[in-house]
Amino acid sequence: VSQQLTGTLALAVFTAALGSLQMGYSLGVINAPQKVKRTIVHYYYWEGICHEHEEPTDASVVMYWSLSVAIFSIGGMASSFLVSFVSDIRGRIKGMLFINVLAITAGLLMGLAKMGTPYLMVIAGRAIMGLYCGLSSGLVPLYIGEISPVKYRGAMGALHQLAIVIGILISQVIGLDFVLGNDDMWHVLLGLSGAPAILQSLLLLVCPESPRYLYIKLGKVEEACKSLKRLKGDYDTSKDIAEMQAEKEEAMNEVQMSILRLLRSSVYRQQLFVALMMHLSQQFSGINAIFYYSTSIFQTAGVGQPVYATIGVGVINIIFTLVSCCCLSGLTFS
Repeated sequence: VSQQLTGTLALAVFTAALGSLQMGYSLGVINAPQKVKRTIVHYYYWEGICHEHEEPTDASVVMYWSLSVAIFSIGGMASSFLVSFVSDIRGRIKGMLFINVLAITAGLLMGLAKMGTPYLMVIAGRAIMGLYCGLSSGLVPLYIGEISPVKYRGAMGALHQLAIVIGILISQVIGLDFVLGNDDMWHVLLGLSGAPAILQSLLLLVCPESPRYLYIKLGKVEEACKSLKRLKGDYDTSKDIAEMQAEKEEAMNEVQMSILRLLRSSVYRQQLFVALMMHLSQQFSGINAIFYYSTSIFQTAGVGQPVYATIGVGVINIIFTLVSCCCLSGLTFS
């Protein structure tokens, strides 16, 4: 019997992609209406900092708000170096369960910010959420890539990015001032960053572990076969097992590659250069500034309804991500 798309596979991919959706929400949620940002900084960040009747300057407001934005990226950058360690030591499923503790903690800190010292709790929550997203950005595509059938691997791999842009759009919509993006509900808006982690944690309990992790890292042949059949149906797993065995032998024969050695190696220089240029071109395109500050940018540019312009950017982002998914899956628009 040939490999097929199963309900278990669909559930596993959906569950993993919840981590990407949560990452997208955390990216976009900080792009709330400008007046709400200033309200949070003015009335809450400065509570207990300024002397009575003292007003913070515009430069101070920008500085503290920028810190709450930037600390997210710093956390993500720091934790991204630990993806390999967490995924190999804990496994893909347990790794995602483990890092969900970070997401839930961050969500609680921001959601309960009004009950404590708001400016500290929001900044701490953003930092912890950054740690989560740095790990999730590696674990999610790793798991999806390892469980996907070869025929659908490209399209399913693109679901990681699709879930991110959907998460960004969701945060932009519920960040409207008549939903949660207002003076009274901003803490709920930020606190919802951790909500997908709760659902994902429950669903991960019924998802199979990656067959590649079970076979290559743990050497558990029977469990790897069971996982393959749960994911791809009742079929002859011998071909997949043989491929994993060849990959395992090749990995054992290869010299351990450190980051410094990778940078110095002439064998991987071209591939490394292409990968770095693609990522650098994305970063220097200014897309992150759009995610964080598009509402302010549109407002400064004189757009009448800057929040809706930001939502329009989110919709365009989703459309072209869908185009890339179709291209990777071999679909056409003719």
